[in-house]
Amino acid sequence: MRLRPILASPLLCLGLSLACGGGGSSSPAPTGNLALRFGSDSLPGLSQAVVGLEKVEASPDGATWTALGNVKATFDLMTLQNGHSALVLPATTVRAATYTQFRITWATVNYRSIIDQPAYAVTSSGAERLLTMPVTTVISGSVTVPANGGATAQIILSGQQAVQARSATAATFFATGRAFDLAASASIAGRLADGATPLAGVEVFAETVDGLGIATLQRRAVTDASGNYLLEGLPTGGLYFVAAQPASATSAYAAAASAPVNATSATTYTANLSFSNPQTPGALALSITPVSTATQGTWGELRQALATGGAGSQNLIVRSQTATAEASPEQATFLGLAPGIYGVTAQRSTSGAAPAMKTGAQVLVSAGATATTTLSFP
Repeated sequence: MRLRPILASPLLCLGLSLACGGGGSSSPAPTGNLALRFGSDSLPGLSQAVVGLEKVEASPDGATWTALGNVKATFDLMTLQNGHSALVLPATTVRAATYTQFRITWATVNYRSIIDQPAYAVTSSGAERLLTMPVTTVISGSVTVPANGGATAQIILSGQQAVQARSATAATFFATGRAFDLAASASIAGRLADGATPLAGVEVFAETVDGLGIATLQRRAVTDASGNYLLEGLPTGGLYFVAAQPASATSAYAAAASAPVNATSATTYTANLSFSNPQTPGALALSITPVSTATQGTWGELRQALATGGAGSQNLIVRSQTATAEASPEQATFLGLAPGIYGVTAQRSTSGAAPAMKTGAQVLVSAGATATTTLSFP
Protein backbone atom coordinates (compact mmCIF):
# COMPACT_ATOMS: atom_id res chain seq x y z
CA MET A 1 0.00 0.00 0.00
CA ARG A 2 1.35 3.38 -0.95
CA LEU A 3 1.40 6.10 1.71
CA ARG A 4 -0.08 9.36 0.61
CA PRO A 5 1.73 12.53 1.80
CA ILE A 6 -0.10 14.51 4.42
CA LEU A 7 -0.51 18.15 3.47
CA ALA A 8 -0.79 20.50 6.42
CA SER A 9 -3.72 22.84 6.21
CA PRO A 10 -3.18 26.61 6.46
CA LEU A 11 -5.13 26.64 9.74
CA LEU A 12 -2.90 23.93 11.23
CA CYS A 13 0.25 25.85 10.23
CA LEU A 14 -1.12 29.03 11.74
CA GLY A 15 -2.00 27.25 14.97
CA LEU A 16 1.44 25.68 15.27
CA SER A 17 3.09 28.99 14.51
CA LEU A 18 1.19 30.80 17.24
CA ALA A 19 1.70 28.01 19.73
CA CYS A 20 5.45 28.11 19.19
CA GLY A 21 5.65 31.87 19.42
CA GLY A 22 6.51 32.39 15.76
CA GLY A 23 4.85 34.39 13.09
CA GLY A 24 5.01 37.69 14.96
CA SER A 25 7.59 40.43 15.59
CA SER A 26 9.78 40.28 18.71
CA SER A 27 8.86 42.42 21.71
CA PRO A 28 10.53 45.83 21.79
CA ALA A 29 13.39 46.29 24.23
CA PRO A 30 12.27 47.87 27.52
CA THR A 31 13.01 51.56 27.89
CA GLY A 32 13.34 54.19 30.60
CA ASN A 33 14.29 57.84 30.92
CA LEU A 34 17.75 59.29 31.50
CA ALA A 35 18.50 62.93 32.36
CA LEU A 36 21.98 64.47 32.60
CA ARG A 37 23.52 67.03 34.94
CA PHE A 38 26.98 68.58 34.53
CA GLY A 39 29.22 69.94 37.29
CA SER A 40 32.82 70.51 38.28
CA ASP A 41 35.24 70.21 41.15
CA SER A 42 36.88 73.39 42.39
CA LEU A 43 39.67 74.64 40.13
CA PRO A 44 42.37 76.35 42.23
CA GLY A 45 44.04 79.43 40.81
CA LEU A 46 41.28 80.24 38.32
CA SER A 47 38.47 82.79 38.31
CA GLN A 48 36.93 81.50 35.06
CA ALA A 49 37.07 78.27 33.06
CA VAL A 50 34.79 78.52 30.03
CA VAL A 51 34.04 75.44 27.90
CA GLY A 52 31.22 74.37 25.60
CA LEU A 53 29.30 71.11 25.29
CA GLU A 54 28.07 70.07 21.85
CA LYS A 55 26.45 66.72 22.62
CA VAL A 56 26.59 63.76 25.02
CA GLU A 57 26.22 60.04 24.33
CA ALA A 58 25.94 57.07 26.70
CA SER A 59 27.05 53.46 26.36
CA PRO A 60 26.63 50.28 28.43
CA ASP A 61 29.74 48.66 26.96
CA GLY A 62 31.88 51.25 25.17
CA ALA A 63 30.83 49.86 21.79
CA THR A 64 27.17 50.81 21.34
CA TRP A 65 26.42 54.49 21.87
CA THR A 66 23.06 56.17 22.45
CA ALA A 67 22.68 59.89 21.77
CA LEU A 68 21.25 61.64 24.82
CA GLY A 69 20.84 64.87 22.89
CA ASN A 70 22.51 68.03 21.67
CA VAL A 71 23.51 70.36 24.49
CA LYS A 72 24.91 73.23 22.41
CA ALA A 73 25.69 75.39 25.43
CA THR A 74 28.70 77.15 26.93
CA PHE A 75 29.43 77.03 30.67
CA ASP A 76 31.80 78.62 33.14
CA LEU A 77 32.94 75.67 35.25
CA MET A 78 33.50 78.00 38.21
CA THR A 79 29.71 78.43 38.47
CA LEU A 80 29.06 74.66 38.44
CA GLN A 81 30.89 73.89 41.69
CA ASN A 82 29.84 73.40 45.30
CA GLY A 83 26.50 71.75 44.51
CA HIS A 84 25.57 74.04 41.60
CA SER A 85 25.62 71.51 38.76
CA ALA A 86 23.43 72.32 35.75
CA LEU A 87 20.74 70.23 34.08
CA VAL A 88 22.12 70.03 30.54
CA LEU A 89 19.77 67.42 29.08
CA PRO A 90 16.21 66.68 30.25
CA ALA A 91 14.87 63.15 30.51
CA THR A 92 15.51 61.25 27.28
CA THR A 93 14.01 57.87 26.38
CA VAL A 94 16.78 55.26 26.25
CA ARG A 95 17.04 51.51 26.42
CA ALA A 96 16.82 50.20 29.99
CA ALA A 97 20.40 49.27 30.91
CA THR A 98 23.35 50.11 33.13
CA TYR A 99 25.36 52.80 31.36
CA THR A 100 29.06 52.79 32.21
CA GLN A 101 30.51 55.36 29.81
CA PHE A 102 29.48 58.86 28.78
CA ARG A 103 31.07 60.53 25.76
CA ILE A 104 31.21 64.31 25.63
CA THR A 105 31.76 66.10 22.33
CA TRP A 106 33.18 69.54 23.09
CA ALA A 107 31.86 72.57 21.24
CA THR A 108 34.05 74.49 18.81
CA VAL A 109 31.98 77.66 19.11
CA ASN A 110 31.02 79.84 22.05
CA TYR A 111 27.24 79.61 22.43
CA ARG A 112 27.14 82.58 24.81
CA SER A 113 29.12 85.08 22.75
CA ILE A 114 30.01 85.18 19.07
CA ILE A 115 33.06 87.34 19.78
CA ASP A 116 34.59 85.21 22.56
CA GLN A 117 36.76 82.15 22.15
CA PRO A 118 34.98 78.78 22.52
CA ALA A 119 37.17 77.76 25.46
CA TYR A 120 39.40 79.84 27.72
CA ALA A 121 40.50 80.24 31.33
CA VAL A 122 41.21 83.31 33.43
CA THR A 123 43.60 83.04 36.36
CA SER A 124 42.99 84.59 39.76
CA SER A 125 45.44 87.33 38.78
CA GLY A 126 43.46 88.14 35.61
CA ALA A 127 45.66 86.48 32.98
CA GLU A 128 43.64 84.90 30.16
CA ARG A 129 44.69 81.65 28.50
CA LEU A 130 43.13 80.00 25.46
CA LEU A 131 42.30 76.36 26.08
CA THR A 132 43.30 73.59 23.70
CA MET A 133 40.35 71.20 23.91
CA PRO A 134 40.06 67.50 23.08
CA VAL A 135 37.49 66.58 20.42
CA THR A 136 35.74 64.13 22.73
CA THR A 137 36.15 62.86 26.27
CA VAL A 138 34.85 59.59 27.70
CA ILE A 139 33.81 59.70 31.36
CA SER A 140 33.29 56.42 33.22
CA GLY A 141 30.72 55.64 35.88
CA SER A 142 27.68 53.50 36.53
CA VAL A 143 24.10 54.70 36.06
CA THR A 144 21.24 52.21 35.85
CA VAL A 145 18.09 53.12 33.92
CA PRO A 146 15.26 50.77 35.02
CA ALA A 147 12.54 49.61 32.66
CA ASN A 148 9.64 52.08 32.72
CA GLY A 149 11.57 54.16 35.25
CA GLY A 150 14.04 57.00 35.25
CA ALA A 151 17.50 58.01 36.41
CA THR A 152 19.66 61.13 36.45
CA ALA A 153 23.33 60.87 35.58
CA GLN A 154 25.65 63.52 36.96
CA ILE A 155 29.05 64.13 35.40
CA ILE A 156 31.50 65.96 37.64
CA LEU A 157 34.82 67.00 36.13
CA SER A 158 37.92 66.57 38.26
CA GLY A 159 39.94 69.58 39.36
CA GLN A 160 43.21 67.64 39.61
CA GLN A 161 44.67 68.59 36.23
CA ALA A 162 41.83 70.28 34.36
CA VAL A 163 43.74 73.33 33.13
CA GLN A 164 47.46 72.81 32.49
CA ALA A 165 49.21 76.09 31.61
CA ARG A 166 51.57 75.77 28.62
CA SER A 167 52.51 79.41 28.13
CA ALA A 168 51.49 82.85 29.33
CA THR A 169 48.54 82.78 26.91
CA ALA A 170 47.72 79.09 26.35
CA ALA A 171 46.72 76.04 28.36
CA THR A 172 45.57 72.48 27.75
CA PHE A 173 42.22 71.25 29.06
CA PHE A 174 42.35 67.71 30.47
CA ALA A 175 38.78 66.59 31.07
CA THR A 176 38.72 63.75 33.56
CA GLY A 177 36.05 62.94 36.10
CA ARG A 178 33.32 60.50 37.04
CA ALA A 179 29.67 59.90 36.21
CA PHE A 180 27.27 59.10 39.05
CA ASP A 181 23.69 58.04 39.53
CA LEU A 182 22.37 61.10 41.33
CA ALA A 183 19.87 59.08 43.36
CA ALA A 184 22.50 56.55 44.43
CA SER A 185 25.38 58.82 45.48
CA ALA A 186 26.10 60.52 48.78
CA SER A 187 27.05 64.11 49.61
CA ILE A 188 28.90 65.75 52.48
CA ALA A 189 28.00 69.27 53.54
CA GLY A 190 29.37 71.46 56.28
CA ARG A 191 30.72 74.79 57.43
CA LEU A 192 34.21 76.10 58.11
CA ALA A 193 34.56 78.77 60.79
CA ASP A 194 36.83 80.42 63.31
CA GLY A 195 34.43 80.73 66.22
CA ALA A 196 31.45 82.64 64.83
CA THR A 197 33.41 83.93 61.82
CA PRO A 198 32.80 81.98 58.60
CA LEU A 199 35.83 81.11 56.49
CA ALA A 200 35.04 81.83 52.83
CA GLY A 201 36.94 80.80 49.71
CA VAL A 202 38.58 77.78 51.33
CA GLU A 203 39.16 74.64 49.29
CA VAL A 204 37.72 71.54 50.97
CA PHE A 205 38.63 67.95 50.08
CA ALA A 206 36.79 64.64 50.42
CA GLU A 207 39.39 61.88 50.56
CA THR A 208 39.60 58.13 50.88
CA VAL A 209 42.54 56.25 52.38
CA ASP A 210 43.63 52.85 51.06
CA GLY A 211 45.06 49.91 52.97
CA LEU A 212 48.57 51.34 52.66
CA GLY A 213 47.50 54.62 54.24
CA ILE A 214 47.68 56.60 50.98
CA ALA A 215 45.02 59.29 50.62
CA THR A 216 43.30 60.00 47.30
CA LEU A 217 41.17 63.03 46.51
CA GLN A 218 37.63 62.09 45.52
CA ARG A 219 35.89 65.48 45.41
CA ARG A 220 36.84 69.10 46.06
CA ALA A 221 34.79 72.25 46.64
CA VAL A 222 35.22 75.85 47.83
CA THR A 223 33.36 77.41 50.75
CA ASP A 224 30.91 80.22 50.00
CA ALA A 225 30.59 83.58 51.77
CA SER A 226 28.94 81.87 54.75
CA GLY A 227 31.70 79.26 55.02
CA ASN A 228 29.45 76.50 53.66
CA TYR A 229 30.52 73.79 51.24
CA LEU A 230 28.97 70.79 49.49
CA LEU A 231 30.90 67.78 48.23
CA GLU A 232 28.55 65.81 45.98
CA GLY A 233 28.71 62.73 43.78
CA LEU A 234 30.40 60.45 46.33
CA PRO A 235 29.89 56.72 45.72
CA THR A 236 28.04 55.08 48.58
CA GLY A 237 29.90 52.52 50.62
CA GLY A 238 33.01 54.68 50.97
CA LEU A 239 34.70 55.97 54.12
CA TYR A 240 35.53 59.64 53.57
CA PHE A 241 37.67 62.17 55.41
CA VAL A 242 37.07 65.91 54.94
CA ALA A 243 40.19 68.09 55.14
CA ALA A 244 40.96 71.78 54.65
CA GLN A 245 43.68 74.34 55.35
CA PRO A 246 42.29 77.91 55.27
CA ALA A 247 44.62 80.76 54.38
CA SER A 248 44.74 84.35 53.19
CA ALA A 249 47.55 86.58 51.99
CA THR A 250 48.46 87.47 55.58
CA SER A 251 47.43 84.51 57.73
CA ALA A 252 47.09 80.75 57.64
CA TYR A 253 45.41 78.18 59.85
CA ALA A 254 46.77 74.76 60.65
CA ALA A 255 44.97 72.12 58.59
CA ALA A 256 42.13 70.16 60.16
CA ALA A 257 40.17 67.04 59.26
CA SER A 258 36.83 65.51 60.15
CA ALA A 259 36.10 62.19 61.76
CA PRO A 260 35.52 59.54 59.08
CA VAL A 261 32.20 59.82 57.27
CA ASN A 262 30.79 56.36 56.57
CA ALA A 263 28.61 57.05 53.52
CA THR A 264 26.42 53.97 53.65
CA SER A 265 23.42 55.49 51.88
CA ALA A 266 22.48 58.08 49.29
CA THR A 267 21.97 60.99 51.65
CA THR A 268 23.77 64.17 52.74
CA TYR A 269 26.15 63.81 55.67
CA THR A 270 27.48 66.67 57.79
CA ALA A 271 31.10 67.47 58.60
CA ASN A 272 31.90 70.89 60.12
CA LEU A 273 35.48 72.02 60.69
CA SER A 274 36.61 74.56 63.30
CA PHE A 275 39.82 76.59 63.18
CA SER A 276 41.62 79.01 65.49
CA ASN A 277 44.91 80.84 66.04
CA PRO A 278 45.90 81.91 62.51
CA GLN A 279 49.63 82.26 61.93
CA THR A 280 51.97 84.12 59.61
CA PRO A 281 52.06 82.00 56.46
CA GLY A 282 54.94 80.53 54.53
CA ALA A 283 55.10 79.01 51.05
CA LEU A 284 56.50 76.01 49.22
CA ALA A 285 57.71 75.97 45.61
CA LEU A 286 57.66 72.50 44.04
CA SER A 287 59.69 71.92 40.87
CA ILE A 288 58.78 68.90 38.71
CA THR A 289 60.93 67.40 35.97
CA PRO A 290 60.82 66.68 33.11
CA VAL A 291 58.18 69.01 31.69
CA SER A 292 54.99 67.13 30.85
CA THR A 293 54.15 66.47 27.22
CA ALA A 294 51.07 67.79 25.43
CA THR A 295 49.12 64.68 26.47
CA GLN A 296 50.15 64.76 30.13
CA GLY A 297 48.71 66.55 33.13
CA THR A 298 50.73 67.05 36.31
CA TRP A 299 49.83 68.28 39.77
CA GLY A 300 51.47 68.57 43.17
CA GLU A 301 50.08 67.72 46.60
CA LEU A 302 50.98 68.50 50.20
CA ARG A 303 50.14 65.96 52.91
CA GLN A 304 50.06 66.09 56.70
CA ALA A 305 49.16 63.74 59.53
CA LEU A 306 45.84 65.07 60.88
CA ALA A 307 43.74 64.00 63.83
CA THR A 308 40.48 62.39 62.65
CA GLY A 309 38.47 61.98 65.83
CA GLY A 310 38.19 58.48 67.22
CA ALA A 311 39.92 57.12 64.11
CA GLY A 312 43.29 58.42 65.33
CA SER A 313 45.26 60.24 62.65
CA GLN A 314 45.52 59.92 58.89
CA ASN A 315 48.08 61.28 56.45
CA LEU A 316 45.75 63.44 54.35
CA ILE A 317 46.09 65.82 51.42
CA VAL A 318 45.79 69.43 52.60
CA ARG A 319 46.71 71.20 49.34
CA SER A 320 46.54 70.19 45.67
CA GLN A 321 47.77 72.42 42.86
CA THR A 322 48.00 71.92 39.10
CA ALA A 323 51.55 72.49 37.86
CA THR A 324 52.35 75.03 35.17
CA ALA A 325 54.36 73.80 32.19
CA GLU A 326 55.40 77.21 30.87
CA ALA A 327 59.10 76.47 31.43
CA SER A 328 61.41 73.74 32.65
CA PRO A 329 61.08 72.64 35.36
CA GLU A 330 57.32 72.68 35.89
CA GLN A 331 56.18 74.58 38.96
CA ALA A 332 53.47 74.08 41.55
CA THR A 333 53.62 76.88 44.11
CA PHE A 334 51.69 76.59 47.37
CA LEU A 335 51.02 79.92 49.09
CA GLY A 336 49.46 80.63 52.48
CA LEU A 337 50.82 77.59 54.30
CA ALA A 338 50.71 77.31 58.05
CA PRO A 339 54.23 76.75 59.38
CA GLY A 340 54.95 73.06 59.79
CA ILE A 341 56.22 69.90 58.11
CA TYR A 342 54.61 68.76 54.86
CA GLY A 343 54.92 65.59 52.84
CA VAL A 344 55.23 66.36 49.13
CA THR A 345 53.92 64.26 46.25
CA ALA A 346 53.48 64.84 42.53
CA GLN A 347 51.17 62.97 40.18
CA ARG A 348 51.27 62.74 36.39
CA SER A 349 48.58 61.33 34.12
CA THR A 350 48.96 60.56 30.42
CA SER A 351 45.85 60.92 28.24
CA GLY A 352 43.59 60.66 31.28
CA ALA A 353 44.99 57.31 32.42
CA ALA A 354 45.61 56.43 36.07
CA PRO A 355 48.39 58.73 37.30
CA ALA A 356 51.89 57.80 38.39
CA MET A 357 52.89 59.26 41.76
CA LYS A 358 56.29 60.42 42.99
CA THR A 359 56.94 60.97 46.69
CA GLY A 360 59.60 63.29 48.04
CA ALA A 361 61.14 63.99 51.42
CA GLN A 362 59.22 65.94 54.03
CA VAL A 363 59.73 69.69 53.86
CA LEU A 364 59.73 72.24 56.69
CA VAL A 365 57.82 75.43 55.89
CA SER A 366 58.64 78.43 58.08
CA ALA A 367 56.64 81.61 58.62
CA GLY A 368 57.43 84.31 56.07
CA ALA A 369 59.74 82.05 54.03
CA THR A 370 59.47 79.96 50.86
CA ALA A 371 60.75 76.39 51.02
CA THR A 372 61.78 74.60 47.82
CA THR A 373 61.90 70.98 46.71
CA THR A 374 62.12 69.01 43.45
CA LEU A 375 60.51 65.78 42.26
CA SER A 376 61.45 63.93 39.08
CA PHE A 377 59.53 61.46 36.95
CA PRO A 378 61.40 58.88 34.85
